[in-house]
Amino acid sequence: MEEILKIIAVLTAATVGFTISGVAGFGGGLVALPVLVWVFGIKEAVPIISIAQLFGTASRAWLHHHVIDWKVVRYFAIGSIPMSVLGSLIFISINTEMIVRILGVTMLALVVYTRLPIGRNFKINVRAFVPIGGTAGFGSAFLGIPGPMASLFYLQYGLISGAYVGTSALGLGAIQIPKLIIFSNEGLLTTRVLALGMVLGLIGVFGAYMGKTILKRVPEQVFSRMITAMLLISGFMFLIRA
Repeated sequence: MEEILKIIAVLTAATVGFTISGVAGFGGGLVALPVLVWVFGIKEAVPIISIAQLFGTASRAWLHHHVIDWKVVRYFAIGSIPMSVLGSLIFISINTEMIVRILGVTMLALVVYTRLPIGRNFKINVRAFVPIGGTAGFGSAFLGIPGPMASLFYLQYGLISGAYVGTSALGLGAIQIPKLIIFSNEGLLTTRVLALGMVLGLIGVFGAYMGKTILKRVPEQVFSRMITAMLLISGFMFLIRA
């Protein structure tokens, strides 16, 4: 009975999380990862969610490919790919509690900053996506959750709705590839991990389509407020996890 409950919990968390990702550009890892850690442990949970996120981000990028900002994607990749390799190597042998706590505090501080007058008027240059990508790449490999931190800067840059979801999805999807190569070399991609990751990945594809359907009904003026609320929830969740 306990095993059945765990399976239901994983499938439910993945469905809810990846549907949220389809709308907000992140959320799949935030919702699904704690359940995966509870069921499988951190060393299996992060590779599983990485495989699933590859499916989910690829689907979101394809659904919104016509409005992707490719210049942002290129600069993001310059920073994210090498840092995802570094984060993966560190993940293999270190305790992540302190980093999780720091990330939660930083995220909450950034949300507060953007609500202040100086933050509301702050605009970033496209080259800033090199360090933004580096932070996201490291966080994805180290914590299994790449999306929340970068999302704030996509909005500050001016991306909204489908352009935001598609551009962020492509950038975050590229992070998963070097992570999975490192995990494979370290023997973390077992048959069970691959199978579970692919199953959750199919749920990620479904969530991407559901998210696009919902996104069409979200007014643009509501969108940024919705993302801000998600970021606040994410920050508190990081602190609770720590």
